Amino acid sequence: MRELAADAKGTSTVEFALMVPLLILLTVGFLDFARALNAEVVVGSASQEGAHYAILNPSAAPADIQDAARTRTAPLSASSITVTAEYYDSATATFRTWPSTGIPANSPTRGVLVRVNVSYPWSAVSVVAGTFFSTSGARTLTASSVMETRR
Repeated sequence: MRELAADAKGTSTVEFALMVPLLILLTVGFLDFARALNAEVVVGSASQEGAHYAILNPSAAPADIQDAARTRTAPLSASSITVTAEYYDSATATFRTWPSTGIPANSPTRGVLVRVNVSYPWSAVSVVAGTFFSTSGARTLTASSVMETRR
């Protein structure tokens, strides 16, 4: 019996077998966190691109603004991204949905605020990152950009 207690031939194999699942779980968690961070940056960039397009083209249709925003969503699924454009109506002091003909002609010629909202449904691969972001493991990432027109 003393010979078995003194023999340590399989100890490192058992320790390795106990640590590998934990290391894999942590690695996948880090990768999920990196995916979420990347998606957040891409969504923010898309909202800025959409707002930039809208201020340069105040008569653009909403679909054109959506297309401009979706051009910046390369690693994400463009079909899963929701883009909404709004302009600031100074008469009612609220943001209104972007009309199909662009900003109305009766709005001020300079200084109309444009807001573009972009959202993307993100879901985690691992339990570690999923519970960090939300209890269900899924979260909608959103970004909003406001810019001013110069007509």
